[in-house]
Amino acid sequence: MPPANQDMFVQSSAVSKQTLKREVGLIALIATAITGIIGSGWLFASLYAAQIAGPAAIFSWLIGGGIAIIIALLYAEMSGMLPVTGALTSIPYFSHGTLAGFLAGWLCWIAYVATAPIEVMAALEYADGYLPWLTQKVDGERELTHAGLWAASLMMLIFTVFNMLGVKWLAHANTVISVWKVAVPVVAAFALIYVGFHAENFSSAGGFAPYGVSGVLGAVSSGGVMFSLLGFRTIIDIAGEARNPQRNVPLAMVIGLLISLFIYIILQIAFIGAIPPEHLLGGWSKISESAPGGPFVGFAVILGMQWLAFSLYVDAVVSPAGTGVAYVGTTARINYAMAENKQFPAVFVKLNKFSVPVWALAFNFAIGMLLFLPFPGWSELVGFISSAAVLAFSFGPVSHAALRFQAPDRHRPYRMPLGSFFAMVGFVLIGFVVYWTGWDTNWKVMSLVLLGLPILVISRSVTKAGRLPLEAGHVSWFLLYVVALALVSFMGNYGNGLGLLPTGIDLLIITVVSLLIFRMAVNQRLPNDLCNERVEIAMQASAVES
Repeated sequence: MPPANQDMFVQSSAVSKQTLKREVGLIALIATAITGIIGSGWLFASLYAAQIAGPAAIFSWLIGGGIAIIIALLYAEMSGMLPVTGALTSIPYFSHGTLAGFLAGWLCWIAYVATAPIEVMAALEYADGYLPWLTQKVDGERELTHAGLWAASLMMLIFTVFNMLGVKWLAHANTVISVWKVAVPVVAAFALIYVGFHAENFSSAGGFAPYGVSGVLGAVSSGGVMFSLLGFRTIIDIAGEARNPQRNVPLAMVIGLLISLFIYIILQIAFIGAIPPEHLLGGWSKISESAPGGPFVGFAVILGMQWLAFSLYVDAVVSPAGTGVAYVGTTARINYAMAENKQFPAVFVKLNKFSVPVWALAFNFAIGMLLFLPFPGWSELVGFISSAAVLAFSFGPVSHAALRFQAPDRHRPYRMPLGSFFAMVGFVLIGFVVYWTGWDTNWKVMSLVLLGLPILVISRSVTKAGRLPLEAGHVSWFLLYVVALALVSFMGNYGNGLGLLPTGIDLLIITVVSLLIFRMAVNQRLPNDLCNERVEIAMQASAVES
């Protein structure tokens, strides 16, 4: 890079007078991870996964959990080495430049900003049985009434105000909420297994895997499995506010994910066993165990466990609300990080007296209000969120492998064994998950990738960052990756694809294409000196009072 541009970069990235504070300890970080993972997913995902895969949905959770753990461990190394706020967008910026950081952040922001509204919507839908004026059915889809819109707006406002009061206070609240969010589903699962378990359900109505391998894999994306498990990413985004982040961030991420995965698998087993056998006469795809508060409430009522039903009614509000609060906060950190990197307007860097990015919270609140307009049901929207979030994660394995070359001697409190190999495997698996989401969803997500480019141009004009290099040559691999996945998805077997690719051949194509693009992506990394210069500036900015 020419010296003039280097000077420009240093000046544009100077440490702000306002800085985020490191106030979040290990227990609070684990609680934040659990709060992000266990939301509306535990009340809905068991149902939708079973509809798609039958009893074999248990394997969907194991596959999704394996993928999530690999991704989490890759980010655990990078987050321990580079504990900066909004790391999901900052790390690609360090390794592959401005456009890479923007595209990763843009996709993350799309997935994040939609999550809090969907959690609010879920909470209000659960309350429909005793507050029927909140929602109504229109053309088979449940939508908010005018009163429901006011209630949703009030909930989003409360979430936003909570986050404005500071991350330390919020972390303590998350710890309390997380204890409840772990206790209720665990008690519910074991109570249903003990009182009303039908072992024959695992072999009836078409057998253990009535829809074959395609059903198991489809449930990973469209059944809410990845949507639920990817909540561990909230830890990555608040790494810049963690105490002893080199140790606590990786540890909290993995512990929170493993605890949550165990809970989801037990819940799926309980759900399958608790279904009255007569409800399976039409097959697994026809089950609709709906009740106010979710399907588990219905089982509790049928089995006469009114105490459990009451707890689940309460949790139907607490779990989605807790996750909504977490995502309102982490979404603002994405805005903050992108503004720090001159990809969003500088107003998003401004903090209030509690050291919180207040204007980012306000902007995301406004966007959240727009998302309360009629949209598809929970299962369709989570597929959209999952595809966008997983596609954003594709930068993670690439950055991990690139940083092994760019910063080989930088201290890594946690160093993933066989890291380069697992980075390559993780990249291939991400391609699988996006493909399993299906064409119906993927064309929308991939169109939004292109929509982000003019938004970046406008933002660079507003922030006067147009003189800074866009570094598009370091991210051509990602655009090729999106095009390749779009073509395979269009010709593939999920989400109304054309079905032209034989089962097995489709995954082989994705594997070969992903491996070629992965090598191309690592080779397109930034020069070592430029990467390390950006890392040092960011680390100076995050070296704040503990």
